[in-house]
Amino acid sequence: MKVIFGILTLTLIAFFGLNNSHASSKLENSFANQDTVKSQKKAATEEEVGIGPIKEVTLGPINEKFVNEGKKIFNTKCMACHRLDTKLVGPALKPIVKKLSPVYLMNYLLNTTEMQKKDPKLKKLIKEYNGVVMPDQQLKEPQARAVLEYFRSIEK
Repeated sequence: MKVIFGILTLTLIAFFGLNNSHASSKLENSFANQDTVKSQKKAATEEEVGIGPIKEVTLGPINEKFVNEGKKIFNTKCMACHRLDTKLVGPALKPIVKKLSPVYLMNYLLNTTEMQKKDPKLKKLIKEYNGVVMPDQQLKEPQARAVLEYFRSIEK
């Protein structure tokens, strides 16, 4: 039964993910044109970085435009397996910005498969969830940042 549920979940994720690709280019342009307020520059330790292209994340005030885009991405790509406050197929995501550095979270969103194979923290989490792995959502950096902004906004 778990296998059937997993296959159904992955099918839904793939379907909804394909229907959301046009939003990516709009978001990329928004990030390219953003005037960043560098109020907090968070450089992570090696353990907090994960494996991926992101080495540093500059956090400023939460940008509502990015929050809205991140919420859309979450609703289309993540809701099949995650809820904010309760466990589902995957863990509850509301406390994620308190548990993980912004760099680690973005690298995980951008480099999901490799991190799940190599990162000890993720290997342990996968065991806790009966071997269920998160499918790679094929996010681009601006989309991962939008999801980060959404998660930051729900912590407030």
